[in-house]
Amino acid sequence: MMTPVHPAGRAGRVRRGRLLGSLVAVALGALSLLGQPATALAADAPGGTTYYVDSRSGDDSAPGTSASTPWRSLDQVNRTTFQPGDRILLKAGGSWQGQLWPKGSGEEHRPIAIGGYGKGAKPRIQGEGRVDDAVRLFNQEYWEIRDLDVSNEVPATGTPGENLRDLRGIHVSGDDSRRLDHFVIERVDVHDVTGEVNWISGSVSNNAPGIHFKTGWDGSKKTGGIIFDTTVPDITAPPAAPTVLNDIQVRHSTVRNTSFAGIVVKQYTGDGKDADGNTIATPTGWGTRTSAGDTTFTPHTDVTIRDNYITQAGTAYGCNGVYLTNVRGALVDHNVVDATGTSGIETYYSDDVVIQRNEVYRTQQKAGGADSNGIDADKGTTRVVIQYNFVHDNGDGLLLCQFAFGDVVVRYNILSGNSRYPIYLHSDKAATAEVYNNTVSNTTSRYVVYGYGSSLAARYDLHDNAFYSSVADASLTTSPTITYSRNFYGGATLPVPATDTAARTGDPLFRDPAVSGPYGTAATGPQLETALGLAPAKGSPLIDTGAATADNGGRDYIGTRLYQGSPDLGAVEYRR
Repeated sequence: MMTPVHPAGRAGRVRRGRLLGSLVAVALGALSLLGQPATALAADAPGGTTYYVDSRSGDDSAPGTSASTPWRSLDQVNRTTFQPGDRILLKAGGSWQGQLWPKGSGEEHRPIAIGGYGKGAKPRIQGEGRVDDAVRLFNQEYWEIRDLDVSNEVPATGTPGENLRDLRGIHVSGDDSRRLDHFVIERVDVHDVTGEVNWISGSVSNNAPGIHFKTGWDGSKKTGGIIFDTTVPDITAPPAAPTVLNDIQVRHSTVRNTSFAGIVVKQYTGDGKDADGNTIATPTGWGTRTSAGDTTFTPHTDVTIRDNYITQAGTAYGCNGVYLTNVRGALVDHNVVDATGTSGIETYYSDDVVIQRNEVYRTQQKAGGADSNGIDADKGTTRVVIQYNFVHDNGDGLLLCQFAFGDVVVRYNILSGNSRYPIYLHSDKAATAEVYNNTVSNTTSRYVVYGYGSSLAARYDLHDNAFYSSVADASLTTSPTITYSRNFYGGATLPVPATDTAARTGDPLFRDPAVSGPYGTAATGPQLETALGLAPAKGSPLIDTGAATADNGGRDYIGTRLYQGSPDLGAVEYRR
């Protein structure tokens, strides 16, 4: 087991409240792998009532307050307004069709909880494409949802994409201009949601059944497995203040074959369009961002996505694993993201995001998406830290696509087998990136680091990395705004950039460079140890040849405290 780590330093200091507590817990060893046994819900909070629901032997005329007198239907649950501390327990092995939307809100320390009881399979909520959201909360807060099996699938027809709709598995939303607090989703299995694919921009000439381009911000990327977003009662006359979701947690869950995305967080901004593509909404600017200091921008806060398994291997329409937008203070930690489309983990218009200890692999282009990257710090993202991730066998490894502006630190990651651009530099001139102590193993691409055109006007500082390529003609893009320093260049001959006057070259003496699995599954969680084949063996020129970096997070890829002797190059400090 690898030693748990936490993001100290610049981004680590901005964590607040529970998120800071989560990071400290990680540092103290509070790891939890996928596949752990489910734990029962806590006992009733003071004043709370437990309600039981049995799809086979229940009776809606019964009290519902014991396992011997359960309710039967979702309708009975949905017309009940629950109180703080209440619990709604669905019988294991049961199945319900339609929508689960219980009413009411909990309060601090007394959330309302949904879960299961009895032995058997997780209770199933099957939307069957007849409802927009299989599980829904709206203008509600202090809810915890556990141990459900959720789907929302329209059966396929003879025309690919014709069955895609505006659908979600679990949907948390609101429009009442308040801060809505505390949403926990844990140990749920969300799968087979046939959500339509709507892209922000592009050309409508590329539209196809279930796939639409140029739908704008509010019309796009809001379908899929687990969606947190907000809206307004009237798009032509929005209220003065937005609705903000605070304290979002998705943990120990699986999300399989959902489209557009696996997990989404998104804020409303007011650019809704009619059928002809004309903007008909009144802009609010809450979900888009003109500058790092834009005070109109009002993101959701305190978001944790941890210990989940997300795959879109079984759908041609899955176009993001985690799409984390319009957030301030977020942690994406220890997830497996496999075979998604476009981007495994993407952050967009966001502040203070840490993406760490994830395994992201087999990302590919799907459903009109142009990208196929493992992790992407995208437009208008500031104070983003990407660290300790194993990113392998994607199209692109890391995409730095900070259009307009942004800043990102990329450190102590291992990238292996990414086929197009292992590191893709694609930001605008107002963006900056510091990329250090990463290990990049390239076996297929002609580019180890790639950028072009105006995207090279951003400032990139790449230092103390270990670049290895077995492709004879592979290269690294250079420009006056890219600074290479103190890196290692090995394997087949890599041209050393002129700015790197302290470069190291030769054989890196990796422990076992033929990295070939095991890779992460729902049962195992991220197989980060697999990448340690790319750690330096005794005598490696990576050992003791780097330079100290201030504010470095304090740990290497494996969790070893920095430094062990003089600093090493690459993602793994050699342990003596």
